[in-house]
Order: sequence, then structure tokens, then C-alpha cells
Amino acid sequence: MRPSRPAPEPSPTGRAASSSAGASGEVRALPFVRDDAALVAGLRAGEPWARAALFDRYAPHVERILRRVLGHERHAEMADLVHDAFVQALVSIDGLRDAAALLAWMQTIAARTAYRTIRARKAQRWLRFWAPSDVPEVTVEGVDPDVLEAHRRVYGVLDRMPAEERVIFALRYIDGMELERIAALREVSLATIKRRLARADERFARAAERDEVLRPWLSEGGRWTT
Repeated sequence: MRPSRPAPEPSPTGRAASSSAGASGEVRALPFVRDDAALVAGLRAGEPWARAALFDRYAPHVERILRRVLGHERHAEMADLVHDAFVQALVSIDGLRDAAALLAWMQTIAARTAYRTIRARKAQRWLRFWAPSDVPEVTVEGVDPDVLEAHRRVYGVLDRMPAEERVIFALRYIDGMELERIAALREVSLATIKRRLARADERFARAAERDEVLRPWLSEGGRWTT
């Protein structure tokens, strides 16, 4: 289910007037999440305020990973993908061993959601029909058209890469994430991540070299940087 609407922000004393207080002027304490341990405890207890707080606190992190891996312009259903990630978080909250690792856990779920989305679309033979010239245009005011076109071509190349390589490549070179962090999110060893990234790096470079728009970017920079 979608997280419920978060409670009003409490006053500095940690209390706020209830909208149903009535003439008696009754004041009720509202939940005030100070740390992830309290949030996780609330989630495990099935508290509605905890679901709302989880979404408010971590939705930007989840959406960032989804957009970096999947791209912006072809994923109008991004809100649905974010929602799916939080549904997975809620149903598997008992599997979180350390409340201090909540952020990393949510990022792992986001990476899994991106991976499953890519695999599902490949299975539907949808992504393989996107040639770079067919990718919908991105319209962003104030951005150099050449940069936008390169962005469009990059995701055209990524669409043709294996799902795991695409996720790792995007997290490393588009999001700028450290290799140790990527290994933790993909739940594999650092050595495995390095091998997979090397394959993704080589695959992307070969495709980019054949693209008239991306080729100059490679020659100017030698390689992409984070």
C-alpha cells in the first residue's frame, strides 16, 4: 500500500494540538522520529506514521538511483517504480538486521527494482527496439543541446547492455558511487564488481566509439569520469 499522509510537524516540545481536540483543548503527543532505530521499530509495529516517515526520509534516495540507472525521459511511471520499491521495503522490513543500515538497505532495494525493471522490459522485447535516434527527446531549459543529445545517446547505449552491467555502470559513472558501496548494494564481492564493471566499461566504449555523437566525448576525455 502507499504510505499514508505524514503527521503534522510537532512543536519543539514534541506535542501538537489534535485536529479532533474539541472544546476541551485536549493535546495529544505525535510521533517524532529522531533516528532510524525508532523508525524501524515503528515499521515493525505496523505504525502508519512510520510508513509515512520512511517515504518522506528516503524517497529522494530511492528515486535518485532509479533515475540514474533507468534514465529520465522514458520512465513516466517513475512514481510507480518508487512505490514498488517502498512496498518491497515494507514487506521485508524484518530482514533488516541493523537499523543504522536503513539508508543502504533502501538503496539496495532501489537497485534491485531498477534491475528487475530492465530485465522485465528486455523480456518483453521492448528496450531492444530503441535505437539512439528513436529515444524520446529530453527538454530541459538552459542546458546545452549537445549535452542533452549526448545524454540521450548514452541511455540509448545503456538500453542495449545486460541488466547487471547497466546497473553497475550507471551507479559508478553516472551516480559517482564508490565501488565498495556498489558491491554492497549488489550484494557481491568487490572483486566481482570490478570484473563486471570492466566488462561494462569495455562494452560501453565499443558502442560509443560507433556513435558519431558520443565518439568526440570519448576522444576529448579519454574515458568518462565520476
